[in-house]
Amino acid sequence: MKTMIKTIPALACAMLLAGGHAGAQEPAALDDLPVCQLDPRDSGKLAVEPCRPAPPVQPRRSVAQVIGRMPGQPAPPIIPIAPLPPSPAVPMPGAPQPIGACDTGGCRDAAGARYNGAGNATLDANGRICHRNGAFIQCF
Repeated sequence: MKTMIKTIPALACAMLLAGGHAGAQEPAALDDLPVCQLDPRDSGKLAVEPCRPAPPVQPRRSVAQVIGRMPGQPAPPIIPIAPLPPSPAVPMPGAPQPIGACDTGGCRDAAGARYNGAGNATLDANGRICHRNGAFIQCF
């Protein structure tokens, strides 16, 4: 086991050195290869493999990168808004009232107030929506 641990770093160093040596000879080997071209019968394949990439049409040049700022956006106009007048307080729903008698046009509670409407949805004398639930009615 100890010799294996000593051997692994030595092999890694040898591979790196060999790879660096092979990489130095690679550019010379590329010059011997033909330029890559597509196969005229099958455009998904190369005509000759291995091949080297074609030389650039123009030499590359360095260009300074310019990053411009975004143009400033004008602030939206401020439109003065007059404060709203105070709204009347929303009344809390009243306590459910017991129903006295009902007919086809609506119901009356025990105090004699009339609730017009049919079914469970009725209106009281002030126009508020009232809900009938069994023997009680509650206005919102």
